[in-house]
Amino acid sequence: MASDSVGPAPPSDAPTGAWLTRAFWVVAGLGSWAVLGIAAWLRPDPRGFGSHQQLGLPPCTFEALTRIPCPGCGLTTSFANMAHGHVLTAFAANLMGPLLFGLTLAVAVAAPWATRRAFAVTRVLAHPGATWALGLTLAAGLVTFALRLVHKFA
Repeated sequence: MASDSVGPAPPSDAPTGAWLTRAFWVVAGLGSWAVLGIAAWLRPDPRGFGSHQQLGLPPCTFEALTRIPCPGCGLTTSFANMAHGHVLTAFAANLMGPLLFGLTLAVAVAAPWATRRAFAVTRVLAHPGATWALGLTLAAGLVTFALRLVHKFA
């Protein structure tokens, strides 16, 4: 009896779209390592913001238009401080920065394993620890922005 299939059938437990999941983890891992590498290469700006200008980027457009520092101001400087081991200075630049740096590092380290296992991103995001980490990171960003608004208008 002739078979129409070219090769062996995939195992029945193979997830549909595993190649897409693996592609996601490859891109996420490479992107994370690139961000961490750039952070290590940059010199943290002593003002607590502006390190991104070493990459040829302009000053913050949001701040230029509104005269209010945006929630992301200081993130690049915070990442650069974290990459250089200056944790307290990183928090001073942006409260969200060290937490986001930790998440970026976690993705960079876990991506090879997640790629090999085709680990579903939805399983990661559904984990209570991920919910707490992302919520805390968002809260730190909102607190940073609130403190900047108070400082600006007080």
